[in-house]
Amino acid sequence: MNSLLRIIAYICIGTTPIQVCLVFWGLWIVNTTDFDLLSLSHIEFFRNYLTIFLPIVDWLYAWLWNPYLDFIFSLPIVIAQTFKAIISTWLGFWILKKIR
Repeated sequence: MNSLLRIIAYICIGTTPIQVCLVFWGLWIVNTTDFDLLSLSHIEFFRNYLTIFLPIVDWLYAWLWNPYLDFIFSLPIVIAQTFKAIISTWLGFWILKKIR
């Protein structure tokens, strides 16, 4: 059980640089385009800048609850990714501290 928790903690901590890069990329898009901080949602980001992941988004809509996905994808990417980065990093370090 401890090894599974350790893997989850390292995944939480290891994905933080990717999330921080998405925040900075979103800020760069907000500064250089007509999007503002609240209008650049996750789905707009995927449609305009990460189109390679649109089949995965379509697959998620086929398998998960659509109102839930509509809510998640409508969140502003800069704000949501900032909170997700903070929470996942904190959670990873908290898990590591608890299993030692």
